[in-house]
Amino acid sequence: IPPPHLNQTKIQIILPDYDHATLTTSSTISQPKTSYKPKNKGWILLLHACTHSALKFFSPSPNCPDCVGLSEELRIVRLVMEMGYIPIAISCADETRRCWAPPRDIPRIEYALNHPMLLSGLSFHGDDGGDAGRDFDGDGGGGKNEKRGGGGERPERIFSIGASSGGALAAELVTKQISQAAIVMVMSLSDPVVKQMRKSPKPTYFAPMPRDKGTLQRVQRNVEALRRHGDENGGKGTAKSCYILDNESCDSLPLTPNYLVQRVPQMTREAAMTLTTKLKEVGHIDPGSNMLIVDPTKSNWRNIISPSNSTHWLDQFALKPGYSPLAKALHRAWAFHEYCSEVVVPALHFFEDWYNISKNYSNTYD
Repeated sequence: IPPPHLNQTKIQIILPDYDHATLTTSSTISQPKTSYKPKNKGWILLLHACTHSALKFFSPSPNCPDCVGLSEELRIVRLVMEMGYIPIAISCADETRRCWAPPRDIPRIEYALNHPMLLSGLSFHGDDGGDAGRDFDGDGGGGKNEKRGGGGERPERIFSIGASSGGALAAELVTKQISQAAIVMVMSLSDPVVKQMRKSPKPTYFAPMPRDKGTLQRVQRNVEALRRHGDENGGKGTAKSCYILDNESCDSLPLTPNYLVQRVPQMTREAAMTLTTKLKEVGHIDPGSNMLIVDPTKSNWRNIISPSNSTHWLDQFALKPGYSPLAKALHRAWAFHEYCSEVVVPALHFFEDWYNISKNYSNTYD
């Protein structure tokens, strides 16, 4: 989307292509024989962590050849769609560090969410919810930079999901009334943001990882401060009850062949068995519990499974840091500072209960 000012970078927004999307039991959005029509519950803003971008939430396709599709981000998109929301991934303005800067990025997000290019592609009043756009950054990267449909309106409900830097921004979007609820993954909030949240409490779901004890403790202090404010003000259905601290769902997971097949696009059981066997042989996986005992973000697991090819394993699975769905799956299993798709469904149910969103929605397949 063109920026609000000429000297600014374009606003990159990635959406599902509902003309060619279906929901499957795997972590990817595949090319179907029948088309998926979205429910009309609202939008979910997907906010990346530092060093990443909106491209990490969707698999490569003719409409978005530069998309990467990391495993945990793909699973979040699938769960959001299954719950009846339209996921909208946005990239920050910083093209160097790729970290969010609220004073710079929040006005750009507000501008983009009201832009005709986005609204025309996401009508909430048609029979099928409208066509979804593709890569709207307008940089010639393969996206169709065009208006779709005949106009549309911003939905009543917009929720935000972010991890790390993106989690902090998700909370700030709530304080600015741009988002009505937020999932804050693996991130604590600054005192000024907590102070702003106290002024107008909105549902917020905190999801730290127990292994990251420092962040967990800081998040616990955030939630205690927010709930204490609720106690001071009566705590009746507002401040005290609208903050959820989930310190269990994002724990470490066993690294099993089934886990890899479910999480990594194109993973086969044979390949998954080969990988887990090799990592057990060198002491990276406990043979009894199947839990990782060596940190994959710092270990040499790539050299172990693919000593002759540093870029791809089996000539198929990318290994480059930041571009590897396989690495992302290992990072989630280790669970220190990572996206956590396990909280998406319970958090969205909590938001829906809070706002009493009707459950009488149904997917439609042609």
